[in-house]
Amino acid sequence: MSGRLELKWIKKLFGKNESSPAEVVSTELGFEELPSWLDARFRRLSSEIEAEASRIFRDIEVPLADIRGNNARLAEAQVTGDFDLRAVKRAKSNRENMMKQVGILLDKIRVPEAFDVRTLDEFQEMAMQSLDSCVENMSRSFRYTRVVFPRESKEVTDSLARLGQVLKALRGLLAGHKKELEAIDVAFANIKEIKNLSASVESNEQGIGLKRTKIRALEGEIAGVGQALEEFRQGETWQRSQNLQKEVATAEGLVKKTESGLTSLVLPLSNNLSRLKKLHETGRYTLKPEVKQQVEICLADPTAADPAFFRELQKILEDNALDLKSPKKAKALAQAKAAESGLETRKKEYLEALQVLEEKKKELSGLDTGKLAELEHKEAELRDRVRLLKEEIENSGKKLVVLKEELESRKEELGKNVAVIDSSVKLRPMP
Repeated sequence: MSGRLELKWIKKLFGKNESSPAEVVSTELGFEELPSWLDARFRRLSSEIEAEASRIFRDIEVPLADIRGNNARLAEAQVTGDFDLRAVKRAKSNRENMMKQVGILLDKIRVPEAFDVRTLDEFQEMAMQSLDSCVENMSRSFRYTRVVFPRESKEVTDSLARLGQVLKALRGLLAGHKKELEAIDVAFANIKEIKNLSASVESNEQGIGLKRTKIRALEGEIAGVGQALEEFRQGETWQRSQNLQKEVATAEGLVKKTESGLTSLVLPLSNNLSRLKKLHETGRYTLKPEVKQQVEICLADPTAADPAFFRELQKILEDNALDLKSPKKAKALAQAKAAESGLETRKKEYLEALQVLEEKKKELSGLDTGKLAELEHKEAELRDRVRLLKEEIENSGKKLVVLKEELESRKEELGKNVAVIDSSVKLRPMP
């Protein structure tokens, strides 16, 4: 029985399978069946490893016991033969270091109670590191110790070598299954990630579907609002509003025209009026308060000028105290006379045009067009919501492409994991 187990272990160690090619039967597994299959595979593999490791650990006890005994004998060894005192002294001090390093090794190597795969892997790694460290730290001491204590020193190193052989056998056992064990771990991780990615894909697709449904509903609302707008624009209120807007524009044009005609009588006198104001302010010429007020009105707002003021202005312009040259005086008097004679008529035309404009604006503001603004606002709001939803769908679509690519990559990787574990097992195509 022991021989068969050993043969089985050796075959596994060298990657050989006991089954002949004729015995291999292809099997298909669905995605939902994988976890239980992987779990069963891992348990079976762990059981085989534990059984084989149990024998190896029985073998470990032998070199460990030998190391303890040989180390004790090295400690009790007596000097036999004729050696230089310095060589004996060096051998004894280095013997202490050898014994110390072996003691550290024996303290670190503790046979585990459980033989599960992860515990075995951790033990093997720790034990090999400890053994390598022990050999490295005692190698120099061994060169001096073996001169005086050759047999005892060699027994210690030989027993360490035998321990190393057993640990290498354990490493070989684990290495023979390492690829499959890693594939099982990665397969479990891929299954979890595939489920997460599938859920994310489904969630994104549902989200896109809901957004498209909302867009259709909003577009229906937009059509209804558009119809209401069209009906309102065809109604009497809207038509009257359009006509009034044209009338307001016409009235505004007339106001500008009459205002321009009015100011054209006052503006030519601006320089003379500014000079009068400056002379008054510097005390070189004194204006009556009412005259000074009219000068300022004409400069600030010609449309508010009083026609009677220009008769008084003519008297001021004829005053020699102003020291106006004859050509300038004549021109200014002609401008003042023109303003006196034409300003009243033009001001009347301007005020009448202004009154018409105000009446048209009042009538326009009195129309109930609030419904139009409300409908236009609602239509704009609905269109904004549709635009935002379409942007969200576009972003979700880009994310969905990435998720699906990652999902397909994970599925492909999972199929490779399964093939590593058992090449006769095929994974059925996943939806």
